[in-house]
Amino acid sequence: MNTVIQIKEFSYLIRVNKSKIVDTWLENQLVKDIFLAHQLVLNEEQKKVFYDIFESIIGSMKWELSISDSSINGRFLKILSTSSFSTNDFFTLFMSLKNSLILFFNLEGLLSFKLLKDIENNFLEITKELFIIYEQMNDLESIPKDDNTNLLNEYKKAVDLSTIVSKTNPKGIITYVNDKFCEISGYSREELIGKPHNIVRHPSMPSHTFQDLWTTIKSKKTWNGLITNLRKDGRSYTVNSTMVPILDIDGDIVEFIAIRNDVTDFEQAKEQLSNLNKAMKHKVDELYSMAQTLEQQASIDVLTGVFNRSKFEEFFEFEMQKSRMQRTKLSIILLDIDDFKNINDNFGHDIGDEILKSITKLISLNIRATDTLSRWGGEEFVILLPGTHLEQAKIVANNIRKRINEYEFGLTPKKTTCSFGVATSNDADTKESLFKRVDTVLYKAKNSGKNIVIGEDEI
Repeated sequence: MNTVIQIKEFSYLIRVNKSKIVDTWLENQLVKDIFLAHQLVLNEEQKKVFYDIFESIIGSMKWELSISDSSINGRFLKILSTSSFSTNDFFTLFMSLKNSLILFFNLEGLLSFKLLKDIENNFLEITKELFIIYEQMNDLESIPKDDNTNLLNEYKKAVDLSTIVSKTNPKGIITYVNDKFCEISGYSREELIGKPHNIVRHPSMPSHTFQDLWTTIKSKKTWNGLITNLRKDGRSYTVNSTMVPILDIDGDIVEFIAIRNDVTDFEQAKEQLSNLNKAMKHKVDELYSMAQTLEQQASIDVLTGVFNRSKFEEFFEFEMQKSRMQRTKLSIILLDIDDFKNINDNFGHDIGDEILKSITKLISLNIRATDTLSRWGGEEFVILLPGTHLEQAKIVANNIRKRINEYEFGLTPKKTTCSFGVATSNDADTKESLFKRVDTVLYKAKNSGKNIVIGEDEI
């Protein structure tokens, strides 16, 4: 194995950041997919073995020991053997570790072209040695240590089966594509090599994405993001792309490597889920609106548009409780349209309905926003007046009586009057006792000549 001067120089930095590098390795989606396929869930002891094998690999790359002599090999390879890792799985696992190490150097701003090549070559040697041991452990056909052909093919196969890779020169001209790139794009290798990378650019991709990409990689930094590309046959596909600038010994960019994972199905599933969520939200909004409409319909008197008797009971209970808590008065006005039965009998129910609606409007225009008007039933209406004493409530009732008395309905009959009873709560009142008193007062008004307001203090 060739001595890697850079690895020796950076060995302390690597060991200090061992956890970061190995965690990146184990969190790689390819590694997680392999573990899932083999139902391998690392416990704490097994996870430590993965940290230790990385330590041995770094030592081997520094010529401190041979990877074959490392005591941790047996335990590490036993984990893979027990889970029946295939050749492809084996090489993909180490390819992912190598990429995690390269990514670490790149993020630290230390990755050079020579260092990249040294890591690639030495990782292949280390992987080959470990694989030979792995084969022997599993009684497979042994491969001579000096024959790299099969291992190189297996390594390339693992890369091509799992990752979309391309290289471009500093001007963005494609210099290399792997099999996976050809497969997903629909272009042959001959159609891609020598062409600018925008041969697969999708017209829907915004220009600012590529401006950001080129600004980042030309400043010798790694760029990562989602890109939608266009296949040769016109279909689109989405990839999670990592663009890495490769530097020569002088720190100049010599090429760019793009590593991609196909996430088309995942992104389509996300879009479908988003559309489903939007549709569900729309449906929920519709149902909520319908519920509100039904609730409103259950609370409103259809003819007059004011609260019905059921809703009045709710307001009445609330205002009574508030009156007790705040130690304020609550007054109530109960009014009845005089001789309304005769109106219906002589002029018809249509005329009676119009009079009911007109009186509702007159009352609404002459009470406060804090007062509550409800249709009690038939030709009777009730008004709640929070924070109002008896004398004030009588003034309000008289004002409404006058407005109705003076109003010309434009119907037959042109004039209609109402009788009013007024009562105010006391400390001992319940809803029932207060309403009973105002009902009694209204009865007195109806029998005292009609078109009159009588307060409970007058009987």
